[in-house]
Amino acid sequence: MTKTRAPLSFALAIHEITTVIGTTTARRVTGRAKRTLQLGREGGYDATPTLAQAYALDRAYIEAGGDGLPPIVASYLRQIEAHMADTEACLLALIDDIADLARESADAVAASMALTQPGASPTAIHHAIAEAEQSDAAIGRLIARLKSFLSARGRQGHSGGSDHE
Repeated sequence: MTKTRAPLSFALAIHEITTVIGTTTARRVTGRAKRTLQLGREGGYDATPTLAQAYALDRAYIEAGGDGLPPIVASYLRQIEAHMADTEACLLALIDDIADLARESADAVAASMALTQPGASPTAIHHAIAEAEQSDAAIGRLIARLKSFLSARGRQGHSGGSDHE
């Protein structure tokens, strides 16, 4: 039975390496037991290799003639790239929210300033109220986005709020 492994996972990387170099070589270069390597291939958290062991596995993979980028380095790179894309998307969404607030606030100020002129109509008053309400909604969206950066920093250790696009 073939075990399904997440595409960005170290478990898949360890599986790819041990398929090429064999468990005997993997045990020798990492100093780990066969069962621990098996748990690593299956995604067991306690079986994740140390940095030195990961380096040794990737190096053994290269020396055994493995193709392409060594699997653990490739897995790490894919995970970092995905994380960076999330952060970048959040920063772009923050920029959009800031621009939206600036635009809505400017519209509210302009509509309100028109009321300072003599003879402002009830329609102009309703227009100013509507613009102010739209500005208020934009402030709410920006506050929510800013709060997402705090929660994302605590969860993921970065400055982007990945819960929002």
